[in-house]
Amino acid sequence: MSNPAQTLLQIERYIEDGRMEMSEVMASEFTSMLLANKKRAVDSQVMLVKGLRLYCDVLLQRNKAKEGIRIIKILHRERKKLIRILKKNAPELISKLTPPAEDYRREGNLHAAAGKNGPAKKAYYKCQKLAPNHIAAAYEAVVAMGPEKKMLQVLLNCCAASEMVIKKDGLFILEPENRPAQDAKKLLATLQALSGVHISQRSAVKSESERLEKEITAIENGEAVANAKLQSALDALKPKHDYYEYG
Repeated sequence: MSNPAQTLLQIERYIEDGRMEMSEVMASEFTSMLLANKKRAVDSQVMLVKGLRLYCDVLLQRNKAKEGIRIIKILHRERKKLIRILKKNAPELISKLTPPAEDYRREGNLHAAAGKNGPAKKAYYKCQKLAPNHIAAAYEAVVAMGPEKKMLQVLLNCCAASEMVIKKDGLFILEPENRPAQDAKKLLATLQALSGVHISQRSAVKSESERLEKEITAIENGEAVANAKLQSALDALKPKHDYYEYG
């Protein structure tokens, strides 16, 4: 592990290949090694934060959420430390960091997987506060905890903020501006399968399901462009007049 950047890439490759046990071992050793160094340079602090994120993700996938909750607390602490360092030395780099909202999304997923719905909701709401209309996190919250009324309403609000379904890289997605995208077909299937929805939300869930299904079908049948937002932007760039006709 003499080359931290190379080690992180190797852990990511193991995750992509499904070698989760090896990923966990490497992430554990990597983060422990960096944490043991109390006089870390800025680049080492960056590597530590990235390594802790990977470690949390691996533990969640390996059904070790309780252990992941311990690691996510360390991640929050070390991320805040990194931001303090950058504020003093390189504030222009802060915007390039993974947004804190993504770590609260991780925390929500870990708590939910551990059956701790109270802390999970708190983390998910923190994510939405930091990154409003985070549809991917709202979807994960509803999948993890069921149609809890307030969180389901957050998801419905995120859907409304996402505008139309688009097709990108072969996937149908909803993509609020400056937020991670959510697979629209998975979202549709989840909404259609929800049971126990509060009576005041049943109409909204049904309406959103019908809207998603209609827009997906329209793209599949060629009745709508794959990316309406992109097409609208391209249309706006087209000249309003043909200047050649004026000689």
